[in-house]
Amino acid sequence: MLNQLGPREREVALAVAEGRTNAEIAETCYMSLPTVKAHVSHILTKLDLNNRVQIALLVYRAGLV
Repeated sequence: MLNQLGPREREVALAVAEGRTNAEIAETCYMSLPTVKAHVSHILTKLDLNNRVQIALLVYRAGLV
């Protein structure tokens, strides 16, 4: 399922699974806060998820964290 994500979306998904906030993701991944929010929104839409917890669970189940 994660193969549907682009490289930056995947990077954001991994950071979400690590429990990072949008602001922390923006700082560590060198993105603006609106860009991080857009990536999170795209991830939720592409993978038909409802929230960040579901992103984290998917990443964990894939064995990436």
